Amino acid sequence: MSSIARIRLRRDTAANWTAANPVLLNGEIGIETDTRRFKIGNGSSTWSALPYYIEGTPVRGQASKMTDGTISGLTQGVYKVTGLTATFDTATASGMTLGTTDLFGLKNTSGATQLMRFYGSIDATANNNQTLGVKLAKNGTAIDETECRAFTGSGGAEAKLVTSWMISMAANDEVSLMIANHSGTQNITLKRGRILASEVH
Repeated sequence: MSSIARIRLRRDTAANWTAANPVLLNGEIGIETDTRRFKIGNGSSTWSALPYYIEGTPVRGQASKMTDGTISGLTQGVYKVTGLTATFDTATASGMTLGTTDLFGLKNTSGATQLMRFYGSIDATANNNQTLGVKLAKNGTAIDETECRAFTGSGGAEAKLVTSWMISMAANDEVSLMIANHSGTQNITLKRGRILASEVH
C-alpha cells in the first residue's frame, strides 16, 4: 500500500508573525492565516523585512462624483484640493478606503507599502475660454509630473482632464485630485470626476 506524503506550511496570524519577527529559512513559506498573504524566506531577513509574495487579492479602490460641485477660492495657476466628497465604491475595494484628509481621494489601508497605478479624470467648466489643469497629489502634495491641462472653449464647453501615474503608497498614505484654473480666478464647476487605483505586480 502506498502512502501520500503531505506537507504543512508554517502559518500564523499577521499580528503573531509581526510580534515574533522570525527569520525564515531560504525557501521556507510563511502564511498569514487571517490575511491569506505569504512570504518566502531568504535565510537572513526577518519577517518584517521580507516582501509579501504575490497576494491573493490585489489592493484597489475607486471613487467618483457624478453631480455638479463648485470649487471656489482659486488663485490663478495654483493647484488646490477640490473640497468635494466623492462616493467610494465599496463593492470593488480591497485594502483601500475613501480618503480621510481629502474626501476626493483614496487611502491605502492594506497595512503595507504598495505600488499603485492611479487614473484620475475631471470634466469641468469655468466660464468660456479657460485653461484648467488637474494633478494627482500624495498626502496633499501635488505631483507635478501628473499634470494635464485642457481648454473649456466657448458656450460652456467642458474641459476633459485626464491623468495617470504609478505611485508608491505607504500604509495610510492618501492620493487625491487637485485642480487649478490657469486663466483666472473664476470658480470651477466640476461636472463629473473619478479616481481609480490598482496595485501593480
